[in-house]
Amino acid sequence: MELLIKRYIYNDSKTTGGEANNIGDFFIDGVFFCYSLEDEIRYSDKKVYGKTAIPDGRYKVVLTRSNRFKRIMPLLVDVPNFSGVRLHGGNTAENSHGCPLIAFNTDKVKIWGSAEKALTKKLQDFKNNTLEGEIWLTIENKHLSYEH
Repeated sequence: MELLIKRYIYNDSKTTGGEANNIGDFFIDGVFFCYSLEDEIRYSDKKVYGKTAIPDGRYKVVLTRSNRFKRIMPLLVDVPNFSGVRLHGGNTAENSHGCPLIAFNTDKVKIWGSAEKALTKKLQDFKNNTLEGEIWLTIENKHLSYEH
């Protein structure tokens, strides 16, 4: 199963009224599923703990029990300089702590209507029906530029 996040909107702190963020589209096997929201993208030498988006790239996804959230959730494996990165619900960068947030609604500044449980169910169904199938997430930066 192939998951894809295309980050395409960058909002600075003036726009959000809080922390800067990145909004994206989240796809499952090439079909749009929901929206994503992540912290500000920073280069590795400027990483700020809990306030930096994970690097773009390709990551294996496994389903494990989260000690923090007390339920089975998608976990990204081997994210450079990060640990415990999960796909979960939330509304703003303040909810992210470095994890990609996923939800069904956006106004291009925040997201809402968590998609986490629906995604987890799709991933569990896939794993139950495919003995050898792996789940991968690719993150791409495709930001649009606007002159103000």
